[in-house]
Amino acid sequence: MTDRSLDQRALALFEAALDLPAAAREAWVMQQAGADKALADRVLSLFAADRAASVAVHTGGAQASVDAPLPERIGAYRIVRRIGQGGMGAVYLGERASDDFRHQAAIKLVKPGVLSDALIQRFLAERQTLADLVHPNIARFHDGGATERGEPYIVMEYVDGRPITDWAADNSLGIPARLALFRQVCDAVRFAHQNLIVHRDITPSNVLVAADGAPRLIDFGIAKPPEAEGGDGAASSPYPSLAGLSLTPGFAAPERMAGVGATTLSDVFSLGRLLDVLVEDHAPDADLKAIIATATALDPADRYASVDALMDDLDRHATGRTVTARNGGRGYAIGKFVRRYRWPVTAAAVALALILAALIVALVSYCRAERARVAEEQRFEEVRALAGYMIFDLNSQLERIAGSTKARADLAEQAGRYLSALAASPGADDALKLEAARGFIALARAQGVPDRPHLGQIESARANLERAIGMIRDLREPSAPDLAEAQASLAMILGHIDSKTDAAAARLVEAHAVLAAVPSAARDRRWHMARRNVRKAELDMTTLTASLDDMPRLSDLLEAEIAEWPAAMRDSSDASLDRAYARYYRGIHHYFLDQPDDAVADLLEAERLFREAERANPGDPNILYALAWNANVGYSSATQSPALAGQARRFLDQASSILDRLLQIESNDDGLRAFAAKVQQARSQALSADGRHSEAIALQRGVIAMHQDVLRRNPTPARSNRLVLAHVTMANIARAAGDRDTACAEYRSAREKLTVLDQRNEALGSVGRYGAGLDANLAACSWGGAANDLVILE
Repeated sequence: MTDRSLDQRALALFEAALDLPAAAREAWVMQQAGADKALADRVLSLFAADRAASVAVHTGGAQASVDAPLPERIGAYRIVRRIGQGGMGAVYLGERASDDFRHQAAIKLVKPGVLSDALIQRFLAERQTLADLVHPNIARFHDGGATERGEPYIVMEYVDGRPITDWAADNSLGIPARLALFRQVCDAVRFAHQNLIVHRDITPSNVLVAADGAPRLIDFGIAKPPEAEGGDGAASSPYPSLAGLSLTPGFAAPERMAGVGATTLSDVFSLGRLLDVLVEDHAPDADLKAIIATATALDPADRYASVDALMDDLDRHATGRTVTARNGGRGYAIGKFVRRYRWPVTAAAVALALILAALIVALVSYCRAERARVAEEQRFEEVRALAGYMIFDLNSQLERIAGSTKARADLAEQAGRYLSALAASPGADDALKLEAARGFIALARAQGVPDRPHLGQIESARANLERAIGMIRDLREPSAPDLAEAQASLAMILGHIDSKTDAAAARLVEAHAVLAAVPSAARDRRWHMARRNVRKAELDMTTLTASLDDMPRLSDLLEAEIAEWPAAMRDSSDASLDRAYARYYRGIHHYFLDQPDDAVADLLEAERLFREAERANPGDPNILYALAWNANVGYSSATQSPALAGQARRFLDQASSILDRLLQIESNDDGLRAFAAKVQQARSQALSADGRHSEAIALQRGVIAMHQDVLRRNPTPARSNRLVLAHVTMANIARAAGDRDTACAEYRSAREKLTVLDQRNEALGSVGRYGAGLDANLAACSWGGAANDLVILE
């Protein structure tokens, strides 16, 4: 056995024995040394040099021992008081002051006789290892040297704090807060390992928490890991390592107690023990117990391979994912998955047994991927399949469930992250990148495409559509149906939200062009669904531009193109919906031509077809949305003829009832709220026409408040115009009621907002023509004209 190896083992036993009563130390050392008389003699000679109580020396929080003379100065520091004292020496609180600077530090002074000259030289030579540790959770090294008497010392940051376990108890921290605190300690140890430094003595008293709540790791053993000391240079070094000078029984790894040198795995063990005492009084769950057991495994090979691996399992525990330490089976993985995606799973289970069956398949696939994740290619494909299922299959089912918009958005966003990560991996093929693009389209529709209920996150929807379009265009063979779908959705935002109908039309022209380039033989179900969605977007744009020639032509095309669908699709609910939409747009065309009888006839037939589609898909929010718009146009058409007054009331009640139902489920949908305000405005006008002016005024005030709320949350030119119209409508109702003051105030509000729109060139349609009438009414208000002197603005 070399002298160096003997020194290491003797120092380890010497430090461990210091925690025993003095009378029991010699017998314990003899028992541990066994037949190794040289080892026993070496340890006993160390006790002969110093009979101290403890070798642990700290930078704040050391335990006081036998008093020793207090030096006046150490280096540049005036000594204030002793913080603690142990077998190797003492720690003092030192202060360094000048005219404009005052600094306190903890000074660790090794007393004479404890270390040999060789160990002192090693002590001084390795100070630089501490100077390299610059981390917010590690006490900083400031200085070092030797006193005039040759006593080595180091100057460390003074941490005025409490041991981590005491601080957690004093502040009544729960397990999540304790784990967050512990994770910062792990990050500090990981940083030290990255700099080839191990701590060797991680204990509660060596992790202090200051008043700001940040933990600080103190008292590093001053030596690099064995692997950093390897090689010929290390073998020929004349100095022994100080690796054995820092360990605490109960927190030191078993191999350290046997005299083996410290490694990063021994720090992992100490971290596990620290975590154990930190949470032991708070009933840790099975996952946390498994993490602690893995970190503190007796065999280093069974522990976490690094602090990174330990932190990864802690993060998995915090986010409800499976932890590697559990090695759980299928039931464990399924339970974790269900808890993380509780809302989508619950919604799917309530909706249809088919969705539940499909979800179980996805969970099984997920569990298989977890068990086989070491096989990277298999894991890649299974995660891809799971994400695709979540976006395209489960999302399609949930889309037909009222109130599932938020769940769909969460589902699409999470699955989109998986697909994006896979698509960005080296060697990802175009098929995978296309799936990721489809995920962004699905997410955008839930966020804010105006042709359906959505979350009102318009800008997020726009960004995701633009991203999807870019991804599809970058493919070697861009998918025409998917590119057309994305362009159609973006056109709806440009037309309805931005009032940029020309830009929307350009997007739709491009969509038709890419679809037309697909050979007839390759036009599958996805192609036909893309064309019908582009066609519906075109029809929607005609209602914004009042394109009377295009509306009937496009309506006929929408219905006629059903005959070109694959045979299995022609009797589907999608076909019924398209026939209903064709009738709906024909009704709008007759409405624009002031042909109320024809308009109402078409809209009643559209209502019948929408109801037929709803029977096949009960509660589908997209169909309910279409029914509400159909009823709204029906009301506007019926009011053109006194003979249709009864139909007008029925249509208005129907639109209001459907919107109330949808808003109870999708209260964050700004499009729905704006639509509901439009319908309520129609009700206030109807009340005014019946002479119920006070009710009409009260209802219209609510309409104005709804428009203001929507505009405040998501301002657009179209919504600003609707607010002007709401003020004009309120003024007209007040004028009819003879309420001159309210009428004048509302005309004034409308004029102020219209002026802003004119300055921005954002006044649209009839709102842009209100200027002269508003100015005339405000002039009458200024000279004291009566309510009858004001002109009702149409």
